[in-house]
Parts: sequence; structure tokens; C-alpha cells
Amino acid sequence: MTKAETYLGHWHAHRDVLTDLVKSVGEEHLSFQPWAGAMSFADLVWHIVSTGYFFADSAALGHLGTRPEKADLSTMSALESSISEWTQKTHDRIASMTDDQFANLVDMTQLFGAKLPATALLQTNLDHEIHHKGQLFVYARLCGADPLPFFVKRG
Repeated sequence: MTKAETYLGHWHAHRDVLTDLVKSVGEEHLSFQPWAGAMSFADLVWHIVSTGYFFADSAALGHLGTRPEKADLSTMSALESSISEWTQKTHDRIASMTDDQFANLVDMTQLFGAKLPATALLQTNLDHEIHHKGQLFVYARLCGADPLPFFVKRG
């Protein structure tokens, strides 16, 4: 099994819950913010998927990658479409990496003040995703979502 396949299996266990989590809240809650200045539910979803692609693109390139332009987040359908599109693009970007690329240093000095091994950047991506997905679970519960999906999806 390649390093990309191993990483993607773990990443998908977390990412593939995102659509189910979004579906657990009604469209009327996409703009929900738990406090003034917080990201809305939809913006937090976009932050997860767009940053995931950015980190994957950076890892593959060896330097700061491309940040996706913000998508339409106004409807449940648009949000689900964005999740699907950027999950596939992120998957494809990581799947394109060779085992050797996982050891390459990625110049992230503008963002993190250091060069990081691609494997460390992808681990940061996974940690970032899990952190924000946890926040979304709290958002969903505050919006009255019940039941909620399990936090990982296996098989």
C-alpha cells in the first residue's frame, strides 16, 4: 500500500462524515453562528474543505499551493456540492503523490514560519479537519440536530 493510499484511508474516515453532518441540520441553520464573529455553519464547512485542498496542494507542490475561491454556500445543495467537489479534488491531489514526495520539505514559511515534511503538513491537515469537524458537531447540536452521525465512517 502506498503512503498516499494509507493517508487517504484515514482521511476519508473523517471527511466522509462531513456530508452526513451537514444533512443533520436544516438549510435554515447554514448561517448559524454560536457567537458574533464566529464562522457560520456553512463557512466552517467551507473552511474545512478549502483548507484541506490547500494543504494537499501545498504538500504535492512543495510550496504554498492554491486556495480555492469561495463557493456558493447559500443552499444545502450548493454546500453538499462543494463538499463533494473539493473532497474529490483533494483526494486526487493526494493520490497523485509518490511515496518519495511524502518526505519532501514543503516551504510553508509564509504560513507556519518553517519548512515542513509533506507528511507533517498532511498530518496537520488531518488534525485541522478533525478539530473543526468537532466544532461542527457542537454547532449541529446547538441547532437541534438529533441524531448526529458517528464521528468517523469505516468501510
